Amino acid sequence: MSFYARGVLVSVALAGLLIAVQPVQAEYLRIQLKVYGLDCELCARGVGFSVQRLDGVKSVDVSLKKGMLDIVLKRGNTFKMSALRKRIRENGFRPMETTVTAVGQYNGSRFEVLGSGESYEIGNTDSKPSNPVEITFDAPQSLN
Repeated sequence: MSFYARGVLVSVALAGLLIAVQPVQAEYLRIQLKVYGLDCELCARGVGFSVQRLDGVKSVDVSLKKGMLDIVLKRGNTFKMSALRKRIRENGFRPMETTVTAVGQYNGSRFEVLGSGESYEIGNTDSKPSNPVEITFDAPQSLN
């Protein structure tokens, strides 16, 4: 095999690897949101349907008994928690406690959900800024 042919073969192989390897996207994966005042079945269905229409939402499970939304998001989303909270308020309810599972990056004591531009103060960690990691945490009622 000639030197030129070997170089072309190596180039094609490297290009294939670059195409096959997709960067890890930071994103929200799951959100469990307590909603104040969600105590009527018709209202719960309306809120669930409204949240389902937000970009990046895969599914919404509404628990009327717990007053809770369990939202699963599509991979590769650029969902914003601020849009969810706004949608809940537009439906006449108040968003409360939230538990979030997200992929992001630590930056000191902050966890940044990179695909959204949103970040949370989650306390002091021993971690240095790192590659994206998946964590579950309780999010404050208002974004920092």
